[in-house]
Amino acid sequence: MHHPVSQLLHAMHSAVNSNDIQALQTLYCDDAVLIDKPLVAPRTDLLNALEGFKAKYMPEHVVSQGDDIVVEAGDTALVISKLYVNEKHRAENTSTHVRKAIYVFRKNSDGLWQCAIDNFFGVDLVDFA
Repeated sequence: MHHPVSQLLHAMHSAVNSNDIQALQTLYCDDAVLIDKPLVAPRTDLLNALEGFKAKYMPEHVVSQGDDIVVEAGDTALVISKLYVNEKHRAENTSTHVRKAIYVFRKNSDGLWQCAIDNFFGVDLVDFA
């Protein structure tokens, strides 16, 4: 987790887990999209989309970040990240769901990275096309 984008991704997951809307607003670009198979939510409705996404896919879960790969080209970074979706009150025999998410981050005019595309489903999204 050495790349600045990896640290921001960790902050995004922490903000989602704690419902920190103010933090989320700063971590996403103004024109960001959230992939909610097979729909795409524009930034104008991003916060509502995130709440709906959590209710639908992880109502009693928290997400934590595993390894990631960041490929940077100029002001754009592609991130492939392993995510672990765990039950909030995890029993010993409860399984963890592993996802391989894909994100696109972009530097804003102040040189700060923000999430432009949040695709929790990764390449599995093509199964819903």
